Amino acid sequence: MIASARPAPPTTSPGRRRGARGEVLLMTDRSLWSYKDIAAHIRVQPDTVRSYRKHGLLPPPDHVESGKPYWYADTVRAWVAARPGNRGRTGS
Repeated sequence: MIASARPAPPTTSPGRRRGARGEVLLMTDRSLWSYKDIAAHIRVQPDTVRSYRKHGLLPPPDHVESGKPYWYADTVRAWVAARPGNRGRTGS
């Protein structure tokens, strides 16, 4: 998995951090995921994820580096939540 260049601020709980005045702010997960990372998250083989993209079932990549596509973790999580047949599964 490719991490963002800037370290994440300390968190108070997953998806949250404290602002300058102590208020809880929502965070976005800007880490980039490869086919392998997405596959591990939804518990399939990387080739299955490649097939999803080929057939238009995966959202467009958020970033392409050296011809390789990457997606923000939040993009993948939103896609997983909206997938037909999800029925509330959370993944890893």
